Amino acid sequence: MQQRLEVGHSRYEQIAIDIAQKIVRGEFRVGQKLSGRSLLAGTYNVSPETIRRSIALLQNIGVVEAITGSGIMIKSSKLAKEYLIEFNERQEIINLRNIINDLLNQRRYLDTELEKELSKLLEISFQKSSILQQIEEVVVLPTSWMVGRTIADSNVRSLTGATIVAINRHGEEIFSPAADLLLEGDDILIIVGTTGAKERVKELVFSEPEEK
Repeated sequence: MQQRLEVGHSRYEQIAIDIAQKIVRGEFRVGQKLSGRSLLAGTYNVSPETIRRSIALLQNIGVVEAITGSGIMIKSSKLAKEYLIEFNERQEIINLRNIINDLLNQRRYLDTELEKELSKLLEISFQKSSILQQIEEVVVLPTSWMVGRTIADSNVRSLTGATIVAINRHGEEIFSPAADLLLEGDDILIIVGTTGAKERVKELVFSEPEEK
């Protein structure tokens, strides 16, 4: 009966794994001779060259020995087990790496989509004259007392009534910045609020440094 090979690995390695599993399970015993390469090729429905590579792999790690004119001898169940353990560990690392790559790709996609939608929101906001009058940019100078403090610690909203909707940092937009984001010198605060609120933000940003 032909053996069904799993997809995802080279065929010769799949065959080597299958033989090692049979050795560990006791289907092939130490000292037993396996069928010749041609018969194994028929069993696994592969070429004799593929079987040769499978046997060479197992022989290199001491699981079997190919004896010229005598066949293939099973040498070690212990080494077969170690080979399977090593292979499974290797596969676990590969699987984890693939999962991480998939998650990173998903995150990049979501970040890109979020940035597109936020850009649309800001564009629409700027197109509306009533909203445009409420938006202003305020630069946080390197000497400002706010540098090194979080948005929450600066109390911009509670002290002025304005809201920081984005921060331009070195040419990059940070939309809807988190409350625990540390402010840096030369940050450009994009704020929304009434005329009075905007003026209070300017006064707050340019006020004398507070005692820390």
